[in-house]
Amino acid sequence: MKAQFENKIISSFLLWFDHTLLKKGEAFTNFGSNLFDVPTSFYGYETYGAPFKQFVADSSIAGANIINGLHLTGTFVPVGEDGLIDINYGEGQVYIDHVIPQNQSSNSNGTFISGDYAVKDFNIYLTNKVEQDLLFETKVELRPKTSQTVTGLAPNTIAYPAVFIKNNGGENEPFSFGGQDKTNNNIRAIVLADSSFSLDAVCSIFKDTARNSFKLVAESDYPFNAFGGLKGGSSYNYNNLPSTSSEDVYIKEVDIVKFDVGYMSNMTNANPDVFSAMIDFELNSFRYPRL
Repeated sequence: MKAQFENKIISSFLLWFDHTLLKKGEAFTNFGSNLFDVPTSFYGYETYGAPFKQFVADSSIAGANIINGLHLTGTFVPVGEDGLIDINYGEGQVYIDHVIPQNQSSNSNGTFISGDYAVKDFNIYLTNKVEQDLLFETKVELRPKTSQTVTGLAPNTIAYPAVFIKNNGGENEPFSFGGQDKTNNNIRAIVLADSSFSLDAVCSIFKDTARNSFKLVAESDYPFNAFGGLKGGSSYNYNNLPSTSSEDVYIKEVDIVKFDVGYMSNMTNANPDVFSAMIDFELNSFRYPRL
């Protein structure tokens, strides 16, 4: 099915949210590590993963080490060469068209497969789960603080600190003569942090975005492909994504609700040591939906 306005709103919001958190919060850490075999394949390609997810892909983030290739036995190999099919930034994984023998993944002379990358302090996920499931039922794994983990993370592993983006619906309202409507979209961000400091920082960043706007990105300009890699190959700069001012999405209101740690600890299935909040965004777009 062809992407509709609602699809563009959600994907554009994800890009904007990720960019804003990385830029204003400097919410990333540069790492170098081995990449290890993941016991699954993707479209028939061998999968190798880092101990962390997600990788930063936005080259507009100053100081972030954007991975665009691997080191194989000490030789740098960019995407598209020597069997390196692509890099999945969201999963922290790479796809290779041949098997790298397990006994060659590392040796006394150094790493056989390795990469240098920036890992996000908060992973960003799109979800349709109810808030109770995310807060009390979903199993989350704390992102390691060092690079000593000796396995790649499996696909679909939910690692926190994390933010879950959820579409809470909306409506169209008549706005002006000629068929122009004001389209209201309600989007909720459920934040799971590992400290009160980090939670307060995220909430502060997005509380300040009220009465601002972000660009609506067309489907053809969305930077990621089916592999989770970059359409442009080795670079993606959020600031350079095309947009026109008439298509900007206005952030009318931002509301924040935090959950008391003591309240959470009394819940039988609550995730332990998780500091959580919900950030609700009311978005306005002015458009002609019937033309």
